[in-house]
Amino acid sequence: MQYRFIALDLGDDIDIKKLMQEKSSHIEYIRWEEPFKFKYAQGTVYVYSFGAVVGLNVPSNQFNSLVSELDEYVIGNVKHTATEILEVLVNKDTKDREIEISEDRVYVSRIDEGVLSTVAFVLAQSVSLHRIEQKTDLLIDEIEKFLSEKGKVAKGRKALGLAMKILKTRHEILSDVMILDKPDIAWENELYDQLYQKLARYYELSRRYKNVTTKLDHAFEVASVLLEIHSESKANFLEWMIILLFVLEIVVMLIEKLF
Repeated sequence: MQYRFIALDLGDDIDIKKLMQEKSSHIEYIRWEEPFKFKYAQGTVYVYSFGAVVGLNVPSNQFNSLVSELDEYVIGNVKHTATEILEVLVNKDTKDREIEISEDRVYVSRIDEGVLSTVAFVLAQSVSLHRIEQKTDLLIDEIEKFLSEKGKVAKGRKALGLAMKILKTRHEILSDVMILDKPDIAWENELYDQLYQKLARYYELSRRYKNVTTKLDHAFEVASVLLEIHSESKANFLEWMIILLFVLEIVVMLIEKLF
């Protein structure tokens, strides 16, 4: 049997609790890495709190309809930033626990619930990482635009505003990067662990993560410089105020003596 996955990132976060209340009569606690899973059309849907939704054997047109429904559960802005498609097939010629991946297809010796959950999770990680990459690139573009505008760096107040935005966005992104942790299921089973590792390499999760952190480090350095500029600007302002007050005091004394 063929298993077809389609994954999409909806936005920063999804209100899983609200979704469960409206879609299921049974509410239970789930960890951040665990999806809310339910039957839809002819397939299964995995919805993750970190913003991703994955459909298994759900026809494309019905998946698109579902996405429109799920948009209302997104916390913050709705942004459909990336899509991944992957087919999972059984290859009886492979040895037990041997996995092959090529051209958006993964071949495994057997398929069970753990295999399906592992595949869904990696796809969710990949599309969510794409959103993080976009957010990081937008931040870097804003920094470069600010620095390229003549005379703007000297304006301490604007430098402080951008520095605060950089630090806030960096914190949000680093919090999101937690989604790249290996799921518990991969620690408990050798096949799931091997599948996770191979899929993570296939979607280059580690390389993409390092690119994001490198850019964030650069952003942090820029923020530090901007804060120094603001601090120096503020210090210079206080110095000039002191000088001005001193000059005014001298002028007043001269006026009193002359008149």
